[in-house]
Amino acid sequence: MKKLLISALTAFPLVSYSQVLKIEKVKAVEEIKSVKEEKKVYSEEINLTRQLDLGEILSNLYPEINHIRKGFVANDVNLRGFSRNNINVLVDGEKIYGACPNRMDSPIFHVSTPQVEKVIINEGPFDVKTQGSMAGVIEVKTKEPRKGLHLNTGLTVGSFQYKQGYVEVEGGSDKVKALIGYQKRYSKPYKTGEGKKITEYKHPNPINDYQDKYIDHKILDIDNFWASLLLTPDKSNEIKINTAYDNAESVFYPYLLMDAVYDRTFRISGGYKYKPLYLKAKIYYNKVKHDMQDKWRKSAVKWTNGTKSTRGYMMRTYAESYVKGFKVEKSHFLKGIRFDAGIDGFIRNWKADNKLMMLDNRGMIPDVDVKDVGIYANAVYKRNKHEINLGVRLDSTKSKADKNAYGTANKNLCQQYYTNCSLSKTDTYLSGFILDKYYIDKKSYIYAGFGHSVRTPDPQERYIALKRPNNPVNKPDWVGNPNLKPSKNNEIDLGMHIKKGKFIFSINGFYSKVKDYIYIVKITSLTNPTEKAISYENIDAKFYGGDINIKTFLSDYFYLDLGAAYQRGKKDSGNDKDIAEIPPLKIRGALTYDNLKYYGQVEVIHSFKQDKVDSTLNETPTPSYTVVNIKTAYRLKHFTVGAGIDNVFDKFYYTHLSYLRNPFSAGMKTPEPGRFIYVNLTASF
Repeated sequence: MKKLLISALTAFPLVSYSQVLKIEKVKAVEEIKSVKEEKKVYSEEINLTRQLDLGEILSNLYPEINHIRKGFVANDVNLRGFSRNNINVLVDGEKIYGACPNRMDSPIFHVSTPQVEKVIINEGPFDVKTQGSMAGVIEVKTKEPRKGLHLNTGLTVGSFQYKQGYVEVEGGSDKVKALIGYQKRYSKPYKTGEGKKITEYKHPNPINDYQDKYIDHKILDIDNFWASLLLTPDKSNEIKINTAYDNAESVFYPYLLMDAVYDRTFRISGGYKYKPLYLKAKIYYNKVKHDMQDKWRKSAVKWTNGTKSTRGYMMRTYAESYVKGFKVEKSHFLKGIRFDAGIDGFIRNWKADNKLMMLDNRGMIPDVDVKDVGIYANAVYKRNKHEINLGVRLDSTKSKADKNAYGTANKNLCQQYYTNCSLSKTDTYLSGFILDKYYIDKKSYIYAGFGHSVRTPDPQERYIALKRPNNPVNKPDWVGNPNLKPSKNNEIDLGMHIKKGKFIFSINGFYSKVKDYIYIVKITSLTNPTEKAISYENIDAKFYGGDINIKTFLSDYFYLDLGAAYQRGKKDSGNDKDIAEIPPLKIRGALTYDNLKYYGQVEVIHSFKQDKVDSTLNETPTPSYTVVNIKTAYRLKHFTVGAGIDNVFDKFYYTHLSYLRNPFSAGMKTPEPGRFIYVNLTASF
């Protein structure tokens, strides 16, 4: 059965369906439709979840999305086997980056669930409107204020002393509308299916375990604020201003060797539309301040060499990141052709200073500027039963590190491992795609597409420098490779979507050939063969797989949703050709009853064993698991009362992305939460 599923998925495509959060999955050939009528649906459906973490919600809903479990929140996302910088995660079309070198603060963490209007998932290299969308885009779109006067509020209480509450006020006239909101999230350590708290699990090196007095410490304490202003002085002009501030404190990450003392994010953007000319423009700015330490670990009290700490920590990294960006786009309509052309750009700055024992590792990320300017054009042409979509983009990206940012310990670290240590690099490159969507009838179609996309190495991959004390084999340095080339993806997608009466069938397949894929590696010092370092290299690789979905209405109120996804990554050379961090085949089934007053759902998620692992990184197989979740709700005119149980049978399990594939200083393998019971109440006036 498993082989049959894999064969089918590899050959064809899919679409998935969301019940918990109104998420719109957009295949490469589909246009994003208006979501004005979806706002109320979203406001009701999102309140059916525990509203803890957006990355985890996506992972539960779509088999082709998997989450990287670092802690209770801030789960990073993996799409079709691609993760981190290989996919773009945007908020309202804006780039945002975390500050942590180990992605404690993943991009999707920087927006809370009550802000979200919808999430759009665009698989494959079929986006020319954003730089660096090598393997896909996940875009979070936030709400727009409505006129009148409205109050939205919600409260959730659940296992492990989890509490979540929010309040949002919005309103205005035809010309001026405004929205302001606040959310609070708090929790103690969750327990796994073994009945143990996540803070009680042991790391490979016991010195990285949590101190006994912090076993029951809060593991997240997060405040989110947001506001929006929409001005429409007449039918031709529209101005929108968005801003948000997040303050996350005491966020524990057992997956890593440190935790976040705080993570503070500020976002602001201004957008303008001139409707008669189909002209729109935007500027935006966001900044992240991130302080991580081992203050709650045993290492903070006594270091590995027996030295006692007098400063409250053994290692600390303080990091900042900001992005300044703009976009201008003009649309044209001529004889059945829609043509979009635009220019955009951004400046990304990233710096991080580290202190490890007595080493001065200032400039771990050496105050790097990445500057990009791109121009693009996208055309959609409809003729007979065909819809042809073409896109092309040209980018110039310059990265530059500050040589004066390095501390005494890591000042000459690159020279110990590489002969060429240039701190500046400019990459100029083209990307583009072509897609043909053929309509069998008004509601059914098949499609095929080819895309070429590029993503440049990020500041960490080229310039990171972390010197380790007394560098043995198991505690190597961490050094960037300034000679890295951009990764280039050539991909073919095929798909089919059939809708007949109360039956919907979708299937999607892809084959991706990536030249100069950026991969982690261990290297040896040029001057001392006993010293090692974690670094990066370019390899050639291929990825392939697909996903499938069947949705059928059993009656007016009952419907069944079945989905599955499989992906595989392989190197073109080497003794072990398996790519690390590739999730296994995953299946989701959900039976839902919804008559607009009563709601109920039983959901089953099964992940197969993953034994195709990269032994060169000491990656280990992950067993299969099956999890059952249930939720229910009762809707009144202005109120919704809901309840749910995630992991009904208190299953103990790991996902395949539960630990850091760094064989030289990895954190522990992080189990998933056990049975989680929650009750929520929402109101809208």
